[in-house]
Amino acid sequence: MARKYRQKFTCGAWYDWPVKMKDKKQTKERRARKNDDEPAPRSVSSEAIRGAFAVLFVAVAGFLVIAESGGGGVVGNAVFNGLSWLLGVGYSLLPLSFFILAILIFRSVERHFGVVQIASMTVFLLSSLALVNIGFSGHGGVLGEAISRPLLSSIDTTATAFFLVAFILASLVISFDIHLGEVAAGLRNLFRREDLDEEGLRVEDTEEALSESEMPIEEAPEEYEEPIPAPAAAKEAKAAIPQEEGFPILATLDSQYVPPPISLLGKNRGKPEVGDVKANMNIIKRTLQNFGIHIEMDEATIGPTVTRYAMKPAEGVRLSKIVALQSNLELALAASPVRIEAPIPGKSLVGIEVPNIARTTLGLGPLIGEEGFSSSDKPLLMALGRSITGTANFADLAKMPHLLVAGATGSGKTCGKDTYIFSEKGILTFDELCPLPLNTETGYELKIATRDGIETTSKNYNNGVCDFYRIITEEGLSIDITAEHPLWVIRDGSQCWQNGSSIQKGEYVAISRGSRIFGSLDELDFVPSVNKTNKAREIQIPKKMTEQLGLFMGLLTADGGLTIGHRVVYTQANPEVLALYAGLLRDLFGINAPAIVKSGASNKAKDIVVNSKRLKEFLSYLDLRPVGAREKEIPRSVRESRESIVRAFIQGLIRNDGHVSSRGLEITLASEHLLKQLQVILLNFGIVSSLHPKIVKGYEMNTYWRLALYGANFATYCERIGFLTEKERTAAQKALMRTRNTNKNIIPTLAPLLKRISLAYRTAFARLTNSGWQYQMNALIPKYAFKSLRSYTAGDRNPSYDALGSMLTFYEPLQQTEDYRNLEQIRRDNFYWAKVADVKRTQGVGYDFEVPGSHSFVGNGFVNHNSVTIHDLVVSLLYRCGPERLRFIMVDPKRVELTLYNSIPHLLTPVITDAKKCILALKWLAKEMERRYNILETEAVRDISSYHQNVVAPALESAKGGSTSGGKASAGNPLPEAMPYIVLIIDELADIMSAFPRELEGGIVRLAQMSRAVGIHLILSTQRPSVKVITGLIKANIPARVALQVSSQIDSRTILDGGGAEKLLGAGDMLFLSGEMSKPRRIQAALISEEEVKRVVAHIARHAEGQLPDEIDFTESANRANDPIFASMQDEDEEDELYGEAKKTIIEAGKASTSYLQRKLGIGYARAARLMDILEERGVIGPPDGAKPRDVIGAVVADELAAEPAEDEETTSV
Repeated sequence: MARKYRQKFTCGAWYDWPVKMKDKKQTKERRARKNDDEPAPRSVSSEAIRGAFAVLFVAVAGFLVIAESGGGGVVGNAVFNGLSWLLGVGYSLLPLSFFILAILIFRSVERHFGVVQIASMTVFLLSSLALVNIGFSGHGGVLGEAISRPLLSSIDTTATAFFLVAFILASLVISFDIHLGEVAAGLRNLFRREDLDEEGLRVEDTEEALSESEMPIEEAPEEYEEPIPAPAAAKEAKAAIPQEEGFPILATLDSQYVPPPISLLGKNRGKPEVGDVKANMNIIKRTLQNFGIHIEMDEATIGPTVTRYAMKPAEGVRLSKIVALQSNLELALAASPVRIEAPIPGKSLVGIEVPNIARTTLGLGPLIGEEGFSSSDKPLLMALGRSITGTANFADLAKMPHLLVAGATGSGKTCGKDTYIFSEKGILTFDELCPLPLNTETGYELKIATRDGIETTSKNYNNGVCDFYRIITEEGLSIDITAEHPLWVIRDGSQCWQNGSSIQKGEYVAISRGSRIFGSLDELDFVPSVNKTNKAREIQIPKKMTEQLGLFMGLLTADGGLTIGHRVVYTQANPEVLALYAGLLRDLFGINAPAIVKSGASNKAKDIVVNSKRLKEFLSYLDLRPVGAREKEIPRSVRESRESIVRAFIQGLIRNDGHVSSRGLEITLASEHLLKQLQVILLNFGIVSSLHPKIVKGYEMNTYWRLALYGANFATYCERIGFLTEKERTAAQKALMRTRNTNKNIIPTLAPLLKRISLAYRTAFARLTNSGWQYQMNALIPKYAFKSLRSYTAGDRNPSYDALGSMLTFYEPLQQTEDYRNLEQIRRDNFYWAKVADVKRTQGVGYDFEVPGSHSFVGNGFVNHNSVTIHDLVVSLLYRCGPERLRFIMVDPKRVELTLYNSIPHLLTPVITDAKKCILALKWLAKEMERRYNILETEAVRDISSYHQNVVAPALESAKGGSTSGGKASAGNPLPEAMPYIVLIIDELADIMSAFPRELEGGIVRLAQMSRAVGIHLILSTQRPSVKVITGLIKANIPARVALQVSSQIDSRTILDGGGAEKLLGAGDMLFLSGEMSKPRRIQAALISEEEVKRVVAHIARHAEGQLPDEIDFTESANRANDPIFASMQDEDEEDELYGEAKKTIIEAGKASTSYLQRKLGIGYARAARLMDILEERGVIGPPDGAKPRDVIGAVVADELAAEPAEDEETTSV
């Protein structure tokens, strides 16, 4: 009988243990009682047992040391005497061995500990005893003598010592799991750095090896930091145009497409930071083991956005059990969202994808420059991004042959509704600008401040109740953002986007200052109530928002307010300010004699009281409210006003509660909210302030808040806002005479960048000789330049913006290098870099803007992000093909995304923004498809590639002798038509679907089924992946799909027929699925800015002038007459031959319905419905009204009016 075995996990490995057949009955009983899906109950965890053994070994080591010193008592002395006789002087190694064993057990959380480690420590002890006995005869004890004597009798003393040392080192390597390859690499890097420090001749610093893990870690094959180019100007690399597979007819055309240089595109910024890789591996392993799932960690792959930890589960483990523990892994790793890929395609491993602490912002330039892109012969190759392994991913649109891109731009990237936005309407919150119901969106155009200046939004999203990270800086600035919402940060001299969940204390975030965009509130349309009482006496009401009114509201907000009755009260002790307030009452409202009374128990303060219902109504209209001192806020009317009015309000506020000291300006109030508003408003003026709690003497029980301005920011305040009274101005002048501290205007973490450019400068302009530094001839370099900049390059000091300007002047000979351009960009952006002091978790309603172009906006001063991916695909195709090989039809109902491409010659028509024209474009494409199929049928070829290879190419060869310039043969032998690829791009499918659902679905399905062979391809994009937009027919005919981040698993299933997209991180993180894949692949798309797109489009438009065939004119005026799409519109609008009869039938019957026309005219439903639409458009019948019949209006007048202009025109021509 064959013996049965059972697998058992022992000492870090799986072993087969025999099962006794006589216990078979008992085994069956135990199996019957045991649930396969639950781990066996344990009273004590393995971690506790290992810890107990570690403590025991430390105690034994300590006891041995005490016994050696004679303090162990009778037992200690006996142990010491016995072990000394046995080990000799090697007794001292015994406590060391036990201590090492304790360390190994403590580290068993990170690696297995078992028999192998104990055996290795035994070998270490015995080998050490033998080595001691050889060096000092008789001192190795009985064991040392017993081991060394046979060795010495067999081999030489030197050889014996050599082998014993080898055994000692080998035992230590096994015990501590030391990787000799990593040690060698570390030593090489160490010596290389020392050589570089001595010579100082290399441009780039040697990067430190990743030493966080002792497990094998698979790194991305490409570094994410671009190499430093040489100082000398080099020829720009251009993307190669594939010639192998294309149109041979291009060789005969006068025009030749010049692809844009890759330098127009951005490069990678930042490096991925993953934290402690080894610790994460151990956490994953321990978490799964706690649920009875035994695994072996395999490798960690660090990608640009996430790190994938691969593991091999034990035999018999269900993958569904691992997937079900996703939430537990998120809790253990303190990371969200965690995605589990079970299994990894092509491997017998399970992958756990954990978001990086800091992600790499990929640029499109390195992707376009990849060998796989530039050397490919596929004309419709598109750059998708980089996978987790860092490899570039490309996709051939001709092979797909159509692509669906779906994912909500606003989903995930969300700010709190109370975030203040610098806009053309003023400094208002999301909720004040455009309040929306929960989980809704709307088209919304508004000029706002962004990272790149002033841009216009296209949509506003309400994303419902969200979990927020509240990012708080040392200055007291704060913003609520979701885990996926990115902020602009600086790290090691590189600016990049960082998700909210990854931002930690001590990091630096960008604060935009000096946007100087304000509201334009001018006219006041206040209408008083009609109730006239004694307290509603008539007063003068201002009709416009003026500086005087702003100053009045500033004074009243600071030390006054509205009471519950009809009184307006202002309190002040300064007679000068009291007189100023009384004068404003007289000038603004015509109140000449307000009541002035004593204020409470104060002997100095006075109350100016105005008992007027009209005044209170007017001030309430301006958003002044009867609230307590702690609930005060800056009125909305002020925040919506011009810059001069906001300035006057601040002057009045500061005059009441502000204080100019020798250090700067301080204002203390009880309302934190009001000072936070003031802090944000000051940022719009370019002034950074700090806000902190303050304890006021005599009011220790209450919390007050102080906003302070010091140094250069105080000087900016004096320049841009100023003061009301001469006393304040004099105090400010004295404060400005003091030496100002510029440490609040520094740029952190620039040391690596400054060090690289310093080394590059030295390499280019100097060399080290025996007599010292020798500078090249005519190089304007001061001798002590490097010494003066050493503190910056070493990281001991952070430069201010002024110091950075001086350094840029010094390094001007390197202005063509990437590092110099990065420094210039940092100085040009002029962000204030605020250090994160705390990160808290909150909840609230979230909003987000869609901002085409830079995809960013400034909220509460923080630079926020918002992104799309469609531009990567379009620009990739523009780098592949010229207009002779590729044509676009672009549809952009939002009017702001694809309109950037209106000047490229690839367009068959200007970007379509009307839904009806989109349907007509689909119909024209269907006609073009049929026409091309007729040509292929005539020429007996199967597809467009075979057509050019078998028809066009031979015709060109035979016509070489008689062809003329421009690619035209002689009149007797014309060349065949060269058919370019046509790509239809619809940026927002949902907008078209809502207007023409049936026509859009039918047109897409028809093209998707048949257009591949004739070179017509579709790229469809939507932000609303619902089944009403992505229908079953569309999904069935478009197998290639890209899923961006979505809000729910239901939306993910709508796109991919499976979950996963809800676990993406946003900002270009995607899942790509093609017809050749069984599972989607995770890819990080590149970020391309509006400026990059504009540079590429400008280059193409500039080099295309005069190169296109003369008969094709892409100006707007010519397109209206010659554009085939608009021509098809005219065809579609032609009258149906039954229109006259249908109109007559409807008018005579006095009723109108589709079924009635079907019966009377004997036609089908589709034609009858089309006739009804034409009758409605021409005013014959009214619109449908539910179940009621349509109104028959009559078309006689409408037809006559339509004919009159033609008659007038004919008369005029005569």
